Amino acid sequence: MYLRTPKRYQPKKRRVHLVSTRWLWLWILTSLVVGAGYLIYVNAEQIGPPIRQAISDGISNAGGSIATLVAPTPSPTTDPTQRLAAADNLWLQGSIDQAVSEYGALLANAPNDIRSHYRYTYGLLVERRNAEALTAAEKAVNANPFSADAWAIRAWALSRSGFFAQAIASGLQALSLDQDHALALAFMAEAYLDAEQTAAAEERINQALQADPESAEAHFVRGLWNIAVNFDYAAARDDFDAASGYAPNLPHFMVERAWADWSLQNYDVGLDTLEQVIEANPNNLDALYALGYFQYQVYGDPNKASDYLGRCLVAAPQNIPCLNYMATVQIGLGNRQAAAESYQRIIDTGTQDPLYFLRAGRTYANLGDCRRATPLLRTGLGLEQESEAPDVDRLAAFEEFLLQCGAPLNPQFAEPVTPEPTTEPLLVPLGEGSS
Repeated sequence: MYLRTPKRYQPKKRRVHLVSTRWLWLWILTSLVVGAGYLIYVNAEQIGPPIRQAISDGISNAGGSIATLVAPTPSPTTDPTQRLAAADNLWLQGSIDQAVSEYGALLANAPNDIRSHYRYTYGLLVERRNAEALTAAEKAVNANPFSADAWAIRAWALSRSGFFAQAIASGLQALSLDQDHALALAFMAEAYLDAEQTAAAEERINQALQADPESAEAHFVRGLWNIAVNFDYAAARDDFDAASGYAPNLPHFMVERAWADWSLQNYDVGLDTLEQVIEANPNNLDALYALGYFQYQVYGDPNKASDYLGRCLVAAPQNIPCLNYMATVQIGLGNRQAAAESYQRIIDTGTQDPLYFLRAGRTYANLGDCRRATPLLRTGLGLEQESEAPDVDRLAAFEEFLLQCGAPLNPQFAEPVTPEPTTEPLLVPLGEGSS
């Protein structure tokens, strides 16, 4: 039995061509290639150079693109050499204010220059910019952890900010790198002195002078030690004078010498020294404060005193010593309202010293402004009571002025008083009314 395949599924016969199409195209292309090659060979002198130039240009363009991708053209940098020379000249001339600005600017292009780090930090400390100096000191150590100078200036920055234990530790790190580092020994001595460890301070001073008899910082700290321990202002003046002799460009040695002259009643000499300081450093806060003090306390000129103190406050609006003494001068001029505002500015700095709360509260109370006086006096009384060694006289003063303002109080140190009638509200909740 057979199955019949449907017609449409029956295979067709393949057509046979006498000439293959693929072979035909192969012969045509071969002829074209051979012909083109022959033409190029015959005209090689005319065709060759343009082709070679095109290939060369292509390779150059490709190489340039890769080079640009891998190594972009660096941006131009500032050469710090000239600025460093300018900063060094200002430093040696004693223009510490300007030198600090120059050193601070050039450190962006010379981040590992330890001398610039050291002088920048030192200058900030001379200008009483202690918080900035701490930051700068850390950068100095990071720039070169193996520099004894960096650790030494860090010790001074920590000491000036009240971190005496950390300052001594930083000084010891400097000594581990250089056991005869006079600067580290001197800065450690100052930290010990401020921490009231006078014997340790004396030992470090002697070591510093043994390591370097011409160390200005060692002579300076010995002067501070002579005042704090021996109350010997003549010896201290000699030390400060020696420090200035070894480093005549540094103003803080001169300022301390002027104060020693004041203690020895060499007023005109001290005044002349201070004027030299501000001639080179117009914004030196220590010198401006001292000049204000000299002019009012010694020469009785409140107007000149106000001028110097005003310059201090323009340079540093929150400088507590200048604000405090400005208030004293303003009271002397009979302007108690201005004095009260100066004391209020001290409070606004965030101080926790009860003395300034007493002065501010007392001044407002004497103006009859108990709305402002009462919260200041209450806060100050609390701070004084919480202090390690409360001052009995100060506690009595707080109570006296609180009673004067009619505040409800059970006095422990002051005598009860009958308050005078006043139009001001007597009772003010703690923390209000101080603005």
